[in-house]
Amino acid sequence: MVISEKKLYNYYLEDDDIAIARIRDKYEKKRRIKGSTKIKCLLIVATLFLLGMGILFQHSRINNINKYIVQFEKDLKEIQMINDTKEGQLLSSLDLNYIENYAKDELGMVEPDGEQFTYMALSNGAQLVQTRMETESAQKDESKLVSWIVNLIN
Repeated sequence: MVISEKKLYNYYLEDDDIAIARIRDKYEKKRRIKGSTKIKCLLIVATLFLLGMGILFQHSRINNINKYIVQFEKDLKEIQMINDTKEGQLLSSLDLNYIENYAKDELGMVEPDGEQFTYMALSNGAQLVQTRMETESAQKDESKLVSWIVNLIN
């Protein structure tokens, strides 16, 4: 083997234009994006954009509905306050003397005579009072017995 002999597989890039072109083509092919890959990327970007727009649209609808809810709650509170004031006015105006005078003067009410009403005596009234007293005494006796048993246990 001769040392000065040039090896066949070793290229000097300055001298060989074909080798430089091959290397350049090799790297350019790696950098280029294929047409189908570009379409896929565009579809992904478009899908993400549409999803973002959908989310923003839903968010704006939710905000509008919340505004309506807040407005309706304010209206409800206002109506409840008006209702409470009217109820208070009604209760304060519930004066029996005023009602009697209004009925006599404006509506023509007359007092009943002795012949227009009758008194009734209830015979069961005494029996009802007696049975109530008996049930109350029975309950007191039961409560005394329970308290005595509790004291015995303690």
